[in-house]
Amino acid sequence: MLVRHARYRWDELRRQHQLVFPEGLLVLNETGAAIVNRCDGRSTEELIASLREQFAEGVPAGDVAGFLERLAQKGLLRDADDS
Repeated sequence: MLVRHARYRWDELRRQHQLVFPEGLLVLNETGAAIVNRCDGRSTEELIASLREQFAEGVPAGDVAGFLERLAQKGLLRDADDS
């Protein structure tokens, strides 16, 4: 799950997906935005299965895991069990 101080937003002016947090923001591509929007407590496996339904070309599980790891390193994710 995203930490409480991080949130997704669509910036209409810049036409960008963004992950906003107190220290800054990350501009996300479509896949990154889809991943962030699925950080709602579901397991990584469930998240990847859901992405495969949305993206016909598929989303490599290793890429998703790497993206989630980078978000975790930035302090933007927490375990759903820590609610």
